Amino acid sequence: AGVDGDGASLAEIHELFDEVVESSVVGVRKPERRFYEIACERLDVEPSDCVFLDDLGINLKPAKAMGMQTIKVVDPDTALEELEAIVEIPLR
Repeated sequence: AGVDGDGASLAEIHELFDEVVESSVVGVRKPERRFYEIACERLDVEPSDCVFLDDLGINLKPAKAMGMQTIKVVDPDTALEELEAIVEIPLR
């Protein structure tokens, strides 16, 4: 398994999430609309109930078109602040 800059394994990171959609597993990639649909289906949520974060604007466009709120991640701290404001939950 891979290790991130803080020494956490990929498996440890995956444990933090209810679902992880991997392009190589599902056979579609961002920015294909089906990628976002799969994520919503697995979580049993509507796109309008989702917040999608990415560092590439091209990957945010389909999510926004589906009704998701989007955050472009340029700076992680700023992105977390934006996410905290949307979900109204402190994340740090």
